[in-house]
Amino acid sequence: MAAEPPAEPVDLWLTENGTLLTTALSAAQALRLRQQYGEHLVVQPGWEPGSFVLTARQTIGVLVLDGLRIHIAPKVPLTNLFHMLTYAYDLPFFREEEAPLAVGDDLFEFLVAIFVQQVNRLARQGIQRGYRDVEEDASYLRGRLLLGEQLQRNAGRPARFAQRVNDFTADRLENRILKATLWQLAGAPYRDADLRRRVRRTLSAFSEVSLVAVRPEECRQVVYNRLNARYRMPINLAQLFLRHLSLEGRTGETPFMSYLLPMAGVFERFVARYLDDHFAAHPLISVLTQESIWLDEALRERGRLDILLHWAGQPAMIVDTKYKTFDGTPSEADRNQMFMYCHALGVTRAMLVYADEGAAGYEARFPGMWLAARSLALDGALADFRRRCQDFAQEVMARVTAGP
Repeated sequence: MAAEPPAEPVDLWLTENGTLLTTALSAAQALRLRQQYGEHLVVQPGWEPGSFVLTARQTIGVLVLDGLRIHIAPKVPLTNLFHMLTYAYDLPFFREEEAPLAVGDDLFEFLVAIFVQQVNRLARQGIQRGYRDVEEDASYLRGRLLLGEQLQRNAGRPARFAQRVNDFTADRLENRILKATLWQLAGAPYRDADLRRRVRRTLSAFSEVSLVAVRPEECRQVVYNRLNARYRMPINLAQLFLRHLSLEGRTGETPFMSYLLPMAGVFERFVARYLDDHFAAHPLISVLTQESIWLDEALRERGRLDILLHWAGQPAMIVDTKYKTFDGTPSEADRNQMFMYCHALGVTRAMLVYADEGAAGYEARFPGMWLAARSLALDGALADFRRRCQDFAQEVMARVTAGP
């Protein structure tokens, strides 16, 4: 008797920070979600027997788990979110386009489709090759003999040669990054079966390239020049997948997968990259991100700044992002954080940026320090969101260039 095809996963839909009462969850699935995804999703028993209440945290994306597919949609309009990602992950090719996403569309599959399109375009032009020194132990000599290695390895094997060969090869870092990413994506489940076929077909273009594990940080190690500049966009997309995609195995025919974007991190990266791009041509303003500083004289306590703006090479203003609502006054913890940072750097200006429309009017002067809270609301039409971003950057520039 032929085996029955695996049943389609059950789809559950939540919104970021939203809740859902469902009976589609088994006790085993609920336990696995708590154990592996508790930082992204709260799972509690419901009032009805056999029911569970799912509460999404500040994370969006998709979880595929043993016959279950959980989609967490953003509160932010998808067009605005995609625009944020073009800055957060340096995708300027798409920056002036309005992403053709409607409510309910799958952001993960949309990004995969873009990535496959980009890599296919690159493969049609021919994947990058270059000369690379490779050490090998072969049955014939085709490179420079490594005498020391030869004596150690092949003293009793005269038909083997330890050598260094200068190969013209496609097995380069940029191609390894793309192949590793495509390989991961080929193992992910898709609602669109054609997308899986397209991923696998694109993967076949890298048959000459080694399949090795790649860390997201390695995407920043690629050195671009005029020959491989066309790789920049696909590799930036690859970094987005490598950082947030997790394939954890499978039970039977059902894979375990998560593609989860922490919105607080996306918001922080977006604000930092947007300001960096906005001030790129300014002769005196520079933007530093993720700066680590000492908070105490004994150099034991460290702090990490979201954004530090320099004026003429000197620290001038600290900007810290908060992906939460604003109730009229920054919390004591938010204020104290800015006090410590400003004191440690000798900076007199700081701004807290909330992803909320209610923070625009807060300003306060403290001894030796000015603190403001500003809003950068992410809702509304894309054109309005872009205009708010421009207004925000202009105010930041006015504050940086102002006197103490």
